[in-house]
Amino acid sequence: MVPARKRRISPVWEHFDLITPNKVRCLLCSKELGYNNNTSSMLRHYRALHQNKEETGASPSQATRKQELDEALVSMIVKDTQPFSIVDDVGFRAFVSKLDPNCVLLQGRL
Repeated sequence: MVPARKRRISPVWEHFDLITPNKVRCLLCSKELGYNNNTSSMLRHYRALHQNKEETGASPSQATRKQELDEALVSMIVKDTQPFSIVDDVGFRAFVSKLDPNCVLLQGRL
């Protein structure tokens, strides 16, 4: 459940669900917290218990994942004898964006 207002500005909402009008649940540890129309307690909880865990584990695995995806893309291009410029095609980029909106593709033209 999402807060009644559409203005979900705080990124902390990525880690919480609104379960009642005045209660939220952490998606990382399932702890329930009080919610009084602000994200202060949610931010405190996230920073105290989860932020460092995600930051330390995120960078190396993201870099590793990026390298794996780049290698898989090059492998697909070679196996299917596609031009390297396929990565510049609008349709291909839209497809990859649906798979992973944060993915940054290699460029086909050097």
